[in-house]
Amino acid sequence: MNFSRNISNMVKAQKIIRILRESRDFSQEYVANVLDINQKTYSNLESGKTKLTLERIQQLAEFYHVKPDYFLSEDLPIINYNTGEYSRSIISTNKYHEGKNDNSEFYERIIKEKDIQIGNLIKELESLKKDKEELFLIIKNMNRIDKPIQ
Repeated sequence: MNFSRNISNMVKAQKIIRILRESRDFSQEYVANVLDINQKTYSNLESGKTKLTLERIQQLAEFYHVKPDYFLSEDLPIINYNTGEYSRSIISTNKYHEGKNDNSEFYERIIKEKDIQIGNLIKELESLKKDKEELFLIIKNMNRIDKPIQ
């Protein structure tokens, strides 16, 4: 095995566990508690001060519902932080254009996905504005009913 490749994969594994944790809005303390270690130990795993063991990779894989080799992947995941009805994801670059040297197709897909996301966010914003107007009307009507007659 190539030593420099192993180091590179371990650095990626550290980034991946951080990306997975942050994408789920988990604190280091929460994940550390789940793994039954202290927060400082977990922080050291993410920063590379403590080496990831196979046992720890297995624990993380079970916790995040991924295969253990996910942490040793050649590419970093692209995580979609958007949530809700209009949520969409974009696959990672290596998986999208395996064997291709030209990234233009991948970037075109990203731009198309961005446009779709913007359209969906505009729809969601319009819906929220409508909900806000309806709530203001309800509050206004409630204030009329609650006023004492003089």
